[in-house]
Amino acid sequence: MRRGLHSKRRTFALPSGRTSAMLAAGALLGVAPGAMLFPATGFASTASLTFTGYGVGSGNGASQFGEAGYASRGQLTYAQILAHFYGGTSLTNLSDRLITVWLTAGTGQPATVFDNQGLVVNNITIAANTPIRVTDANGQITVDEGVGGSGCTAPSSWSPLTTAAGSLTISPVSIQPLGSMVNESLNQALQWCKPGGSVEAVRGNLGVTANAQGQQVLTNELGLESYVRGVIGNEMPAVWGTLGSPGPQGQAWGFQALEAQAIEARSYALAVGNSYNFAQICDSDYCQVYAGFNSGQNSQSQALIDAAQTNTAGQILEQSSGAPAYTQYSASDGGYTAGGDFPAVPDPYDAGCYASICNPWDPWTQTVGLSTLQQAFSQLGTVQGLNILQRSGNGTDGGRVLSIQVVGSSGSSTVSGAEFASIMGLNSDWFSVSGPIAITNDGGGSSPTPPSSPSTSSGIIVASKDGGTAAEDGATNLGSTYTYGITGLSGTRPLNAPIVGVASTPGGKGYWLAAADGGVFDFGNAHFYGSTYTYGITGLSGTHPLNAPIVGIA
Repeated sequence: MRRGLHSKRRTFALPSGRTSAMLAAGALLGVAPGAMLFPATGFASTASLTFTGYGVGSGNGASQFGEAGYASRGQLTYAQILAHFYGGTSLTNLSDRLITVWLTAGTGQPATVFDNQGLVVNNITIAANTPIRVTDANGQITVDEGVGGSGCTAPSSWSPLTTAAGSLTISPVSIQPLGSMVNESLNQALQWCKPGGSVEAVRGNLGVTANAQGQQVLTNELGLESYVRGVIGNEMPAVWGTLGSPGPQGQAWGFQALEAQAIEARSYALAVGNSYNFAQICDSDYCQVYAGFNSGQNSQSQALIDAAQTNTAGQILEQSSGAPAYTQYSASDGGYTAGGDFPAVPDPYDAGCYASICNPWDPWTQTVGLSTLQQAFSQLGTVQGLNILQRSGNGTDGGRVLSIQVVGSSGSSTVSGAEFASIMGLNSDWFSVSGPIAITNDGGGSSPTPPSSPSTSSGIIVASKDGGTAAEDGATNLGSTYTYGITGLSGTRPLNAPIVGVASTPGGKGYWLAAADGGVFDFGNAHFYGSTYTYGITGLSGTHPLNAPIVGIA
């Protein structure tokens, strides 16, 4: 996953190559017409801002916690899960092909490699378990053979073996020529002695060359299907494949989430294209986490990973143009995806616990020193306030921040929520903030439009057991859970239990719907405080029984 359990991508990429430093230096001075003005505010050097938010990363594409829930609890197939998160795409099949992965930990230093059955370098065969050391200096590559050593154990000396110019390939002696090698065994694989003392086994070939800055880089060339096997278990806990009741393909329903992850990994790798002049993709969470054979799984989990790859072999998501879909994903979307390449969609399963792994980002809280904000916007003078100007309108607290105004004693600057989150080191651009300066959080939202004031709001919201809502006598309908439906009642994606109550916010600008299993759904400016959903009710849902169904909300 991304961010801890990983979040694709963990950090926000600023548009057009802008960096945080460039943003601070180039922020527009002066107060924009109609901007909110704040009184001067002094603050101590230890003062801080507290952010409460939802999701991690950009929120584009799928949520891995949501996928686990849709699979194990919602009993959706991997095709249905992918259709929900990646609207407008379709599944298609393609043949296996080679892919080159940048092994980032090997950048700028010699690479030490061995093979349990021997390896081939520059047409020279090296004996089993004998290490070689490859060094690139200004495009001239030298290879030394270890003398008196075995595996990653430091040899007594290094003996010059061969040289090459520009690039060099290291191959396992037991498999020639290079193919997809999905079934290559660990004993046949090349073993890379990583900096720090660990060993990483990889399928396929290793390559040594230089990047544009002249640094030595290490790459792994292998089949796409082999690559997918090295990604699945590093991006999603394989134990999730055992969750839920018996489902398709002789597996538990949770296995559908692993299959969805396999297709996302395969599609993303192809959609990225040739990201570097020496590799298509990297092995870190900046791209996708890939560690060769080193997925840290036991034999049962590894069998699930291999089955997820095999059962979906060759399948990718493609756009209507026929190009591979850019299937970004994150650990958590906070309950609603961000939209962009794909339509924004709700995700009621995101805030859940699956196999004792609970989502720490729905919600999250971060404390950031006010000095961080002051330093980033120093050209504005003393920072006096924050004004969230616009939100997406999707989800708790009005959804993701689209634009936010920073006001100082010398002027103001308006930036996107994503840029602000990057500057402040926040988990996502979906947040509200409190602190010792003037702050407005509502942002108005793009939709829906709530009543203008509490005093003029009127009418009632009626909720039906399938989650549908109706607005009567002038009330504003802010949304419903109707599209999820309930098994045996309606909808395309099952709720776990019927809706049993509705409660309004004090100002009439939002409301909550409560389900019999303890689930709570928020709309408009209603804040999500939590629910008993994860506990569930025996015979209905969840992992820890309530004594009886929920019957109302206040």
